[in-house]
Amino acid sequence: AMMKDQFANYVVQKVLETCDDQQRELILTRIKVHLNALKKYTYGKHIVARVEKLVAAGERRMALQSPNQPQVAISL
Repeated sequence: AMMKDQFANYVVQKVLETCDDQQRELILTRIKVHLNALKKYTYGKHIVARVEKLVAAGERRMALQSPNQPQVAISL
């Protein structure tokens, strides 16, 4: 209900912004099941955008930490 509310959606966004990584993952898994429904609500769209941004940032972070990436050798 908060994710669809004119004012409460900002609370949800702030929680996502300020929580630690483990908490964020838990919250995101709970929110993701509602993404399609949230897209139908004016204020829910704010949450969808924030979640998509966080997921993309997490994917970039994981790619940077991946040990399977090829190492580039630079010779001088």
